[in-house]
Amino acid sequence: MSRILALCAVLLLPALDPATAFGRCAGFNASTLDIGDVPKARWRTDYPASVGTVSRPWQGIDFRTEPQRYLLAVLDTLKPHFKRDGRKLVGTTGEDWWISLWLDYTTSGREPFMGLTKERGPDKGDLSPTNLAGHQVWAVGFYNAPGATILGKVFADPCNPQLPASVNFPEGTVSAKFLFTDAPADEVTYLRDAPEYDANIDRAGSGNQTRPVAERQKRAVRLLQVDISVKASGALETGWLFGTFGWVGPAKGDGLYDNLVPVTLQWGNDPGVVTTAIVQSWVNPDLRNVTHGWDKRPTLGFNGRSNGAADNIRSSCLSCHAAARTPRSPKGLLGSRFDMESDITDADKVRAHVDAWFGNLKGGDLFDPTEPAVSALDYSLQLEAAMFRMCRACQNGDLTGPTPGICRATKFFDQPSCHTAPTPLDAAARVSRQQLEDEPPPRQ
Repeated sequence: MSRILALCAVLLLPALDPATAFGRCAGFNASTLDIGDVPKARWRTDYPASVGTVSRPWQGIDFRTEPQRYLLAVLDTLKPHFKRDGRKLVGTTGEDWWISLWLDYTTSGREPFMGLTKERGPDKGDLSPTNLAGHQVWAVGFYNAPGATILGKVFADPCNPQLPASVNFPEGTVSAKFLFTDAPADEVTYLRDAPEYDANIDRAGSGNQTRPVAERQKRAVRLLQVDISVKASGALETGWLFGTFGWVGPAKGDGLYDNLVPVTLQWGNDPGVVTTAIVQSWVNPDLRNVTHGWDKRPTLGFNGRSNGAADNIRSSCLSCHAAARTPRSPKGLLGSRFDMESDITDADKVRAHVDAWFGNLKGGDLFDPTEPAVSALDYSLQLEAAMFRMCRACQNGDLTGPTPGICRATKFFDQPSCHTAPTPLDAAARVSRQQLEDEPPPRQ
């Protein structure tokens, strides 16, 4: 493995100063990372300008016939770079993985311990037959070196990001996301012995409710799942593969990676398929009645499509991320609230839902082309959220200076300069006034 990793040579890479690992626009002074007097997460934003030859150990594995082997080969590229240090997920300080800028704003913005952002919380019965409502999910996501070169181009000027009409992540791009929940193991039995971490999150029972950032509390979260996505030309349907691992206890081996079990892999959305005859997803049959298979959660994704336990049963991994664009589409799966009890028996409603959400879009294709857009974001909800939050900061006066071009182009805030905050406020007070009603949690 060390020889393989040595091939991942990053060229023109600035040295990482752990004290300033988070890049930030100089005119932005309301980061949610500054809430609380705690040691800050140190993830890389010193994006590489280019990369050398990058080993892809999953190449040569037919993901359609050997999905578990494919997923585990991708997971192997994470293992040397991320570990548990006490009650924190940390990197090596030189890990070949980078985070996106501008996710440290709004009431779902990054918390300081591990840089987690708030995601969609599970409904009652989503994670297990016995999980109650009100639990939260928080996550941190990364891009490998090929993907990080695109972030470097977008955020070359962190105060004025630049987007092409169609973002195009290069072949071999991998994104990885660690997801954590405050749901207890006595409600979600496969979380037995799951490693616990500290995070500064909303108070217990908040679920998807908007809470002021200043009211966050240090609380325990458990590793729930790890998501990966791979840009691969062999995935002819969409150009991407999306997969999920679940943490399944009791603990064994290293108590971290050895408990991550492949759950799903998806390379297409099965357009037009209104039954459960799904052929462009693989779902681990051994996890039936563990991660799904009960009345409230008969399948992970819609009618058997790929998804993780933390995700919306009305959706799929690919369908959610395919909607990435700026400005975001006014359509939304959370807004549609397809009723999984009554609507699922209505053939016309099922057909309409499938036709609206489960097409096979390539990275350069624009979701919802009836609505004008500045950029199609090649399945990157991180970039979508980053643009939204930056423009919101400008509108609120928490970003000063000229209005970023993307905010004007999208008509989000079409003024020459950002608003000026009427009075100086500390970071907690500034962020606490933000509202989330027009920014639903990103995992739809």
